[in-house]
Amino acid sequence: MARQDVAPVRALVWLLALAALGKAAALFDQEWPSDPAMYPPGRVIAVDLGNTNSCVAGYGSGQTQTMFQLCIPSWVAFADDGAVLVGEDARNHAAVNPQATVSGFKRLLGKRLTRVFEREFAQRVKENLSYKVDVEKDVWPHIQVTTSDGAVRLLGLEKLTAMVVAKLKETAEAYLGHRQRSPGTPRSSPAGRFAGFEAMSVLSEPTAAANAYGVDEHLRDEGNVVVLHVGVGTAEASVLTLVDGVYYEALGLENDPFFGGQDFDRRIMDHFVRLVRNKHGKDIGNDRAAALDKLRTACERAKKTLSHQDHARVTVESLVDGVDLAEPLTRAEFEELNHDLFLKVVELVDKVVSQAQVYYMDSKLVIDEVVLIGGSTMIPKVRELVREYFGGTNNKELNTRITVGAAQYSNWTYSKQRSALLARRELS
Repeated sequence: MARQDVAPVRALVWLLALAALGKAAALFDQEWPSDPAMYPPGRVIAVDLGNTNSCVAGYGSGQTQTMFQLCIPSWVAFADDGAVLVGEDARNHAAVNPQATVSGFKRLLGKRLTRVFEREFAQRVKENLSYKVDVEKDVWPHIQVTTSDGAVRLLGLEKLTAMVVAKLKETAEAYLGHRQRSPGTPRSSPAGRFAGFEAMSVLSEPTAAANAYGVDEHLRDEGNVVVLHVGVGTAEASVLTLVDGVYYEALGLENDPFFGGQDFDRRIMDHFVRLVRNKHGKDIGNDRAAALDKLRTACERAKKTLSHQDHARVTVESLVDGVDLAEPLTRAEFEELNHDLFLKVVELVDKVVSQAQVYYMDSKLVIDEVVLIGGSTMIPKVRELVREYFGGTNNKELNTRITVGAAQYSNWTYSKQRSALLARRELS
């Protein structure tokens, strides 16, 4: 139920993946505003801009026991009447006019296309996008959208990001039951200022994940935690060490921006494309986009089912030319199809552990905790391989959103600041 008695949110704890921070100034000013510890729970929210989904989390008015987290698809669309659609409405608009709908743009944030490496990276991203990325306007990528009446618009990524942030703000307001005032600070980020927020801090996703799990509550000083995140289209592994029981220091970071759960889906799809060709004599290649979309959805659903069952069924009515697909898929078959890809996950972990080992020179790096986040880390074979790599160490499966960890961080900093202030008052 929406709360009516909460104070206005005054600050924003922004959360972005390390891979997206190549040009932080594209979203944030170099000079940061006041310490987030000045703001009590209920006045700080955490925002995670994701490539697939974006989330907001925080506390009710000073009620640290009451947390909320709300998520929307990271989609933006433009209707013919000029309306801007964000989230679920935008994703639904893709069926009406895909040329006026954009998603998956996070990985292009901060990429200057005048630089060779960043241009090559952006080119790989563009290959998987259904819309045009225009660079003639300036060195930063711009998205081109075309409405049904033929009108063409070029939009910068900052503007698209701001639209998603504004929608998250609106979603939080609807939950809390009140509007949130803008602090009016000139030092806010462009996206935050557009939505009426003051950007207070940036946390890396691994640090937020460790906070959400509460690793610091039982981790030894200078203890080490591996955070493995396998999302829809990206994968990242980090090694963090707890310093003075207060903050995390990164000892290693390894990421693959073009590998994730969609690769597992594609292997299942390829399997059933061959099956349909051999069994029914029908080819659903790249020229059958509608059939592939339906098959992709069914394969993703089967993958999720196999995370908690041994058998799934891939069912698609009228897949192509009147052919209905209704075929079984076992967990063993799924694991065989993706065996080499599962090993890529372990390779990612091995690389980041090797990076962290350098800091220990002649001593052996000890991993105390392993935190798994992202839907693809729920795959039993992935968890088994990671567990075997660490010699049987139990994995800590994190089902909550990383925005919760960022919100908990803001609460922790405020509590620490307040305790220190009360202690000084008692001494005086």
